[in-house]
Amino acid sequence: MISPDSGRRIRLAVFDLDGTLLPRTTACQQIATAAGDLLTIENLERDYRAGFIDSTTFAERALRSWSHAGESLYQRAFAAAPKIGGVEQALVRLRAHEIVTCLVTMAPRQFAECFPGFDHAYGSIYPTRILNPEDKPSVVRKLQAKLGIDTDAIIAFGDSDSDLPLFGYLHHTVAVNSTPNLAAVAAHRYDGADINQALDLVWPRAEAVRR
Repeated sequence: MISPDSGRRIRLAVFDLDGTLLPRTTACQQIATAAGDLLTIENLERDYRAGFIDSTTFAERALRSWSHAGESLYQRAFAAAPKIGGVEQALVRLRAHEIVTCLVTMAPRQFAECFPGFDHAYGSIYPTRILNPEDKPSVVRKLQAKLGIDTDAIIAFGDSDSDLPLFGYLHHTVAVNSTPNLAAVAAHRYDGADINQALDLVWPRAEAVRR
């Protein structure tokens, strides 16, 4: 847990999307479902995890599978997607203490930008500008340099091995319903259905009162 002194200095909260704010699913699965072609994405995700294709090939084939579905596809997919509880409450709580919030995901940026309430949203632009796991800490470094924020003033939430590079860079991390590999390196672990409760682990409400 963050000490009282460091807790008062928290200035940036970083959230992953797939599996973290979207429990047990991914943005691409939700986009594909809305486009009527979930099987293609499930096969692509399996091939990517197995190392048979790289992220660019994944993006090219995924975009091809849903490009027929129209401009409103991302909004429709987001509206129908299951979401972890407490997101709005957590963001309101952080904003009340002037803590910047950031969504960083390998998923399509058009989907990430549908999530309301975040100060910044970073994602992939299919099919050519793809965020990979090692890009996540790079994105955070650029944002913290722009905002003048120390590494010790950042908290982060993720669920999978794609968050390992980011968790290796930061100190105050929470593995949310995560893989064993991420849980092993995280400062805290949360298993449940409310991201506001996960926030309590790394930034307790008592700390917020003292700010």
